[in-house]
Amino acid sequence: MTTAFEQVKIDANSLGQECEKQGCEVGLAGIRRPFHLIDVDRDPMAKGTRCDYLLVGSDDRPRDSLYVVPIELKSSGFKAQSVSKQVAGGAKVADRRVPKVRCRFVPYVAHGGAHRGEIDKLAKHPVDFRGKPYVIETLNCGDDISPRLWPNAHSGKR
Repeated sequence: MTTAFEQVKIDANSLGQECEKQGCEVGLAGIRRPFHLIDVDRDPMAKGTRCDYLLVGSDDRPRDSLYVVPIELKSSGFKAQSVSKQVAGGAKVADRRVPKVRCRFVPYVAHGGAHRGEIDKLAKHPVDFRGKPYVIETLNCGDDISPRLWPNAHSGKR
């Protein structure tokens, strides 16, 4: 019997090692394994507007579920509506690549200094994934994403 992670459809040419583009990087040091980092720009299933990366991995809450994290990278500011469209494109790729199992979907935009008003507008532009809206979270370029995905693991709590 295969696990949910083993059922993720992957194109080997689209796999990335580092989450970095356009002068903005997101650290992956604490990401739970196994995971795939898909460079959506190199993914043959990606058409039209899309985010930069899709992080898909095996989650333990609940057992045999997945975490799905579309990531858009912006070295400076951004427009909330534009980022929402890009992340929504990544969600569509995820819907095609990820099996229909329980997923923890957490969309992100990493930026190097966005205007506070645009950050606040993200709440008005949620991304749909499998019929549910999700607000895009933010982090700064250079931050490690794992404490955001598993805060208790990094605070000494479990």
